[in-house]
Amino acid sequence: MTDSADLLQLQAPDGARATLSLFGGQLLSWITPDGLERLYLSPQAVRDGSAAIRGGVPVCWPQFNRRGPLPKHGFARLSRWRVQSQQADCAVLQLALDDVPAQLLHDAQGQTVWHHPFALELEVQLLPGALALTLQARNTGDQPFRFTTALHSYLAVDDIAALRIRGADGLRYWDAVAGADPEFLQQQGDITFSGETDRVYPRLPQVQLIEPGRQLWLEQPDSMQQSVVWNPGAALCATLADLPANDYRHFVCVEAAQIDDEVELQPGAVWRGGQRLRLA
Repeated sequence: MTDSADLLQLQAPDGARATLSLFGGQLLSWITPDGLERLYLSPQAVRDGSAAIRGGVPVCWPQFNRRGPLPKHGFARLSRWRVQSQQADCAVLQLALDDVPAQLLHDAQGQTVWHHPFALELEVQLLPGALALTLQARNTGDQPFRFTTALHSYLAVDDIAALRIRGADGLRYWDAVAGADPEFLQQQGDITFSGETDRVYPRLPQVQLIEPGRQLWLEQPDSMQQSVVWNPGAALCATLADLPANDYRHFVCVEAAQIDDEVELQPGAVWRGGQRLRLA
């Protein structure tokens, strides 16, 4: 179990609460003033620092998935961050990462593949009826480097079969399950779920999650040009050791991402991305 010293709490005047882990720099919980938990955290998540935590909002950086030589989704979600600043009066917390274990910089053959000094910051702010995440990367070295990234948000839902996501109608997308060319797949109406879903859409600046009894809006900035929608479905979920077999029904991942085109960051330059979740 994660040491309690690794967990940080934020509380807003309206009663909203958030919990973060220094391992992974990861938001684990967002409870809104109505008492509802809006994020999903697997009850079987590994919490001893030996693997990524399943749920909340993992920070995928500087690599998305296996699109590169680093560990899956990069090293940020596998590293211990530190507190940069905390402002309790306005419910803001900033975490920082600028050093990672050497073994996380290696490829599968043990060769070092990341040589670049950097400074990564994650700011979490509780706002009235909303939560704002801001991710900032700075190149602190003297050579440019490239990266991809995503905020891998696990959003709690009552039943995935009853969920609709509005805001993608008419867009063409890449389907990782079917391996289909995005030129031939076009979203028709709301996104719904009847099995494993793994899609990359062009940026969805604002989407609405709709299910009986509750709604949630998600927004992302221009700096993140793709949106990923993922749910493992029953068959894949049953193979994942850190997920209960039926819990695919209780979450969906809607990720603000920059993955199709790498960001090239020049020495001294700063890139900012993020995601905002707000109540309807």
